[in-house]
Amino acid sequence: MPLYDYACSCGARFEMLVASWSSPAPGCPACGSATSRRPPSPAMHGRAAPPAAMSTAPQSWEGVNNGDRDTITHWRRQIDVRQEFESRHPEHKEHRDAVAAHEGSFERRPLTYKELASRAATTKDATAAAAAEAGRDRQKAPGSTGSIT
Repeated sequence: MPLYDYACSCGARFEMLVASWSSPAPGCPACGSATSRRPPSPAMHGRAAPPAAMSTAPQSWEGVNNGDRDTITHWRRQIDVRQEFESRHPEHKEHRDAVAAHEGSFERRPLTYKELASRAATTKDATAAAAAEAGRDRQKAPGSTGSIT
């Protein structure tokens, strides 16, 4: 027996197993009046996944096949889809702060300009504060001799 979708004038929508397409429409379970058969709901196969992250977009001329129009259009659409997704689901929003340092001690957790500015506000010298933190991280590293060469 196939499963069919039905709608009532009272606004109720439901699915019901019926013997065949030619069978009469069942009464509405909410109000008991006559119903009409609706087009079937689309089948959902696979699984839902969020759109590609912004960090997966190409960052260079070579990444967009030397300016290939179709590649640029593809990535622009992907970015638009991601931005719309992030506006509906702010918990998935990527942090996009400008990075001041990403090597050495900042490899695992890049230093952003926002953090650099807050360090400058407290120490009045952001460069010295960043260098001091990098030096402390090197001294803490396993296998480190504690001296900076």
